[in-house]
Amino acid sequence: MTSLDKRSVCLIAVLILSACDDKQALTESQAKQALQDYYDAHPVCTSLAIGFPTEIANVSSLKPQMDALSKAGLIAVSGTRYVATPAGESILHPGADKFLGGTDLCFAKRHVQKIDTLTVPADAMGVKISRVTYDYVLQDVAAWAGDPAMAAGFPQVGAMLGKPGGQAVDVLVQTSKGWKHERDTR
Repeated sequence: MTSLDKRSVCLIAVLILSACDDKQALTESQAKQALQDYYDAHPVCTSLAIGFPTEIANVSSLKPQMDALSKAGLIAVSGTRYVATPAGESILHPGADKFLGGTDLCFAKRHVQKIDTLTVPADAMGVKISRVTYDYVLQDVAAWAGDPAMAAGFPQVGAMLGKPGGQAVDVLVQTSKGWKHERDTR
């Protein structure tokens, strides 16, 4: 083998090995896109322990929440029941916990501002994962979410809107279709 052939073989080997490393790597832009894809599909919500429609008599302990939702035009009284209005149907979703039920009240979207840190992808339970720390802000906040009655009925909404951004940590999983939020791989 000539020295030119040896160099060519070495160069090809380096290229192949670096291509393998690229598949295992996670860039900041990939992480940001994977997180944003997840949060675009999963708005910021708070949970109610009930579903709609519901009997008024069954939720007397939730009167502040029901009053806030009614004032915002998201629910209405129909006979002896609270029912979602057309405006409420677009934001009151069946709870994510299928076992416990309830309703998710969605009011904003998380927007990933920047990636702070990424861990080196590592094997965990047969997949590659990376832990990502990032900064975010809340955007597309529903106008009714800032109403004082809503903050009184749903203190967690008021708290989130009082500090409409922050830092969070999520786990990304490498799939055959690229990096995904861990909750999108279940």
